[in-house]
Amino acid sequence: MRDGAAAAGGRPGTASDRMEESMGAEPAGPEPPAPAETGHGAGTASAQAAGGGAGAGADAAPATGAADPAGVLTDRGLASARRSAYGALAVMVLQIPLWTVALAWTLYLDGSMREIPGLFAVLAAAVVLAVALAAVAALLLRLRVAGSVRYRAALVWGGNALALTLLFLLGPNLNTAIALGTWWAAVSVVPPRRHVLLTTPLLVALPVVHALLVDRFDAVQFAVIGGFAVLICAIFRLIDLGMLQLLEIAREAIAGREARARLAVSEERLRFARDMHDLLGHSLSGIAVKSELAGRLVRRAPERAEAEMAGVQDAAREALREVRAAVSGYRRIDLAEELRSVCEVLSASGAACEVSGGPEEVPEDLRDLVAWLVREAGTNVIRHSAAARCRIVLRRDGGAVVAEVYNDGAAGAAGAAPGNGLTGLAERVAAAGGTLSAAPSGADGFLLRAVLPARRGIRTEPEDRQGANT
Repeated sequence: MRDGAAAAGGRPGTASDRMEESMGAEPAGPEPPAPAETGHGAGTASAQAAGGGAGAGADAAPATGAADPAGVLTDRGLASARRSAYGALAVMVLQIPLWTVALAWTLYLDGSMREIPGLFAVLAAAVVLAVALAAVAALLLRLRVAGSVRYRAALVWGGNALALTLLFLLGPNLNTAIALGTWWAAVSVVPPRRHVLLTTPLLVALPVVHALLVDRFDAVQFAVIGGFAVLICAIFRLIDLGMLQLLEIAREAIAGREARARLAVSEERLRFARDMHDLLGHSLSGIAVKSELAGRLVRRAPERAEAEMAGVQDAAREALREVRAAVSGYRRIDLAEELRSVCEVLSASGAACEVSGGPEEVPEDLRDLVAWLVREAGTNVIRHSAAARCRIVLRRDGGAVVAEVYNDGAAGAAGAAPGNGLTGLAERVAAAGGTLSAAPSGADGFLLRAVLPARRGIRTEPEDRQGANT
């Protein structure tokens, strides 16, 4: 479910990079596995955790604790639904060998049956056939889930041969009714329909033939077993069909979330492109006109040409100022919104999130930096840990501001090299005159801690990066 998370790094980059960071998702591309088990992929809860602050357009609200994910289809909920469905299908398939083994064991312990020559070999063969039939049923259901039609006919008729042989060895009874009812239910939910239409008369006719051959035909007994078999087939078919539909719904839900995330990134890119067009279109048109006019006047009226070129310079400076202002606005993220967004997605991924303190504890000039720290820490918790609890602390400590993000699911993090996100964040914290530490804490915990001087007029980026962005 965390595979599809997008990383929101602490490094400032180009304007388009920041737009992707502000959305918290990676550019559209091939799906993260699921989503397969993928899940998961672009647009998952992890991606939302990485973004959320900038360009989201949501009303900022201070986060005071874990967001309530009730009623929200979360990545963890979808993964749980898939596991439950696969588990239910596995239990259904395992009934074939389990009931066969139970019957074989009962017959073997029956003293009157031990005198039958070759009994043990017959029972052992029946158990082997039941295991093989269960494997064929499992593979058939797996192909149904994957949407593949290859080998379906071969599996159905191979399974029918195993089922009929098993029925001939053990005879019609309640145990074989359950085992073969399980097989029939698996065949009935796998297209095409002609398979089940041909399988049904075979499974009905063979018990009658078997009873006639061994001179044990009992109408009452057959009525009881037949009614029980019909009931079992109906119930097992409903269970198989329900689990397959649950898997289909989960797959479509994951695909829909990823598509919405890609669409959101595309829309944000279009919005950024429109803004750049609106900002630069008029200025560049004016520059082109003035420079062309200056070129024509340079010999006839040098003074006018010089005045036009001065206008070109002024227009260029104004355009540069507007672009810088726009990019600065896109880079700015709201601390309260970031706290709320990270807590929401952590809660949705199954980690209880609590926040101590709020934006009021952080001076205005440090809030952008602390928001980036919260974003980077939240993204790392989702991507690299199996945390059940996450705690975010913002507090004053004398003349310093302390920001801490702790999670309890970072076993094995000791000795791991810091990623680009933490490296860039450390540079920004150092540029602000603070210190950043990221280290294991306790048995399985991990603590990211930044201490920043609470004074105004400090830089929040390395000088070389500031120059690069101008």
